[in-house]
Amino acid sequence: MDPSLYKSVKTSRGLTYSYWTSTAQDGKPTLLFCHGFPSTSRDWRYIAPVLKDKGYGVIVPDMLGYGDTDKPTDPALYVSSKVSQDLVDILDAEGIDKAVAVGFDWGSKNVSRLASYHPDRFIAYAFLAVPFIHLGTFENHDNLLATHKEANGYETFGYFQFFASDEAETIIRDHIDAFARIVFPHDPTIWMTKLTPIGALKTTLLEDHSGPLPSYVTQEDLDEFKKTFLKNGMAGPLCWYKKVVDTIEHEDEAHVPADHALPPKSAPLFFGAAKNDYISVAAFGYSVFGNEEFKEHSVTIRDFDADHWLILSKGSEIARELGSWIEGTVAKVLL
Repeated sequence: MDPSLYKSVKTSRGLTYSYWTSTAQDGKPTLLFCHGFPSTSRDWRYIAPVLKDKGYGVIVPDMLGYGDTDKPTDPALYVSSKVSQDLVDILDAEGIDKAVAVGFDWGSKNVSRLASYHPDRFIAYAFLAVPFIHLGTFENHDNLLATHKEANGYETFGYFQFFASDEAETIIRDHIDAFARIVFPHDPTIWMTKLTPIGALKTTLLEDHSGPLPSYVTQEDLDEFKKTFLKNGMAGPLCWYKKVVDTIEHEDEAHVPADHALPPKSAPLFFGAAKNDYISVAAFGYSVFGNEEFKEHSVTIRDFDADHWLILSKGSEIARELGSWIEGTVAKVLL
């Protein structure tokens, strides 16, 4: 990611965002990329520059709490209505009327809510690994755990409780190498025992979990990851979990009108499924977009032979598929 392409802007609520950007060429649309946890804009390094070089406009923020963007520690500042407005403020700063929203991990949650709060500003929505997230999904954390355990045979979101705890930030900092190696597993199946069950992640970190890096993470990547989060801390990023476990997010979403619960039917949707993801299981994504409520939407689904971090391991493939989708499907909306 060329450092000279970074800018910063103060949003309407007074928070400063850092973002990487390039202007669209030849009338092509601009793509807004939203990363997840624990990441920065750098995680789009195999996708955004490729699409930039093809003439697409790109806006790649460090999401709230990350990178060079502000890092407040009040979870209430991270609710979707406010973060959505921040992202639209960035579009405004760049003079972009309408964009294509692309999300990964928690970024998919952001993209889902952009469709609720600002559907007039987006022409299409892409979801990577994590599909569209319905309003009220996190209303009851215990029910969410039970539902996914019944579907998958194990708890997929048990680690939420640890991330929402007061001790998480200190434990992660003191065991940063173990944290990095469980976040980026060489064998993705270990998430089923060492990450997802309630209490497992804390134990994994305190035991200083170790293991080889996956092929898509170099030693340089690992060093950069540890340097970034030791410098910036985890208080901001962990707010993304605190806001849902504490129901702050659900209370915020309760104000969304019923007719904004789904993306507009006119907006094409893209879902990139990670076939070896043991948290956001691919079958869950298929079921979301296979529901009756999406039957009138244009939904494009592509499978990737990857674990959760498909934007790192399959970046060139994803860039190609997004480009094809935009040229073949989204372009029809632009006509």
